Amino acid sequence: MMSFKYSRFFVLTVCTLIAAGCSSDPTYRYDPQTQNYVPAQQAQYNQPQAYSETPYVQRAPGDSHPLVPLGKKIRLKAEDIKFISSYNLPTRAPNVDQLMLVYPEQIIHKWAVNRFGVDRTPDRHVRFLIIDASIVEERIYTGGSLNKSAKHKYVGRFEVSLQITDNEGRVLSETRKAVDSRDFPDTYTVIDQEASLEAREKLWIGLTYDLLKQLSIQLEEELSTQSFNEFIER
Repeated sequence: MMSFKYSRFFVLTVCTLIAAGCSSDPTYRYDPQTQNYVPAQQAQYNQPQAYSETPYVQRAPGDSHPLVPLGKKIRLKAEDIKFISSYNLPTRAPNVDQLMLVYPEQIIHKWAVNRFGVDRTPDRHVRFLIIDASIVEERIYTGGSLNKSAKHKYVGRFEVSLQITDNEGRVLSETRKAVDSRDFPDTYTVIDQEASLEAREKLWIGLTYDLLKQLSIQLEEELSTQSFNEFIER
């Protein structure tokens, strides 16, 4: 399971991105050990851990390009880009994402708008589609028969796809990624049944950004491979 040691730092980073499209020094490179962007001369490349859903496969040298630093757009070779959603926001339990002040769907959308752009290459079009942005509440019991207690566990699942099509709508390239929180530590997903709404909202927003962190890493690693060279400005 992927380490969550720096997940709260990522929350601050993404919040900064959402507030403003800040720029980043192009000499910065992604450091898998710290899960952050650091000056190229300081980056230490250690073996990444496997994701629970997408096992890590060691690539040969030259098989992928450096990840684009945070704050700098990933520019796709296309005329335009549309950000759309097929996710229908629920109105009742067991979902809780509809109770948040800012829905996870909206946070994913804002992140994508800040992260992806186009270079106006004619006759190509990009579709960024949000398929799932749900957080569901489950009741669980902990302890033995004499001290059993009820708690609430929150399971989040995010799924997106990115398509590049021609003028006739034919798909030229596509990637689809999904993450969920079932492998997250209980401290990130479980809360007492009697917890306040404020405490629950704090857990929900933290869970949202932890999921977005995993989703962004998986998606951007896929886009860094040579199979997307024709469609991404390097």
